[in-house]
Amino acid sequence: MTVRTKELGPDKILEAVFDLVRNFTKFFSLNVEAEEMKTIELYILLFVALKGPQSMSSLAKEYSMTKSNVTVLVDDMESKGYLARIRSEEDRRVIMITLTERGKAFFESFLKNFSRLISTFIRKVGAEDLAIITDGFERITRIVIDEELVSSDEGGKPDKS
Repeated sequence: MTVRTKELGPDKILEAVFDLVRNFTKFFSLNVEAEEMKTIELYILLFVALKGPQSMSSLAKEYSMTKSNVTVLVDDMESKGYLARIRSEEDRRVIMITLTERGKAFFESFLKNFSRLISTFIRKVGAEDLAIITDGFERITRIVIDEELVSSDEGGKPDKS
């Protein structure tokens, strides 16, 4: 595989990532419930499904939102039957956000549709290339987290320190 670094400037990489995310959101329309959710609601539901129960603080930090904004989103998702609040077993003062049965059923349906998409992708791209792409995404994620690029003043939110 030949990589032409001259053609991979920040603008081209941003365009590729933007196009991927924008077109990937079309996948959400395969699920009527997902299509009716706000994007951030879907992200929160998927985060809780993939990472396990979360505190309001951890969700707020993860999505760079205030706890009050997360509370409004969780309230809406709780009233729709996707999320529930439970007390932490370690510290009864802490409220954890978890999936309800409806939330679990939604996630299972979403995962089944996603599996079909990935199967198609593997047929067309190949498992080896998919492994390389996945590794690349994981590396980018680790670098962003390790370098705290998300909260730096260079193009992101101002550093609050």
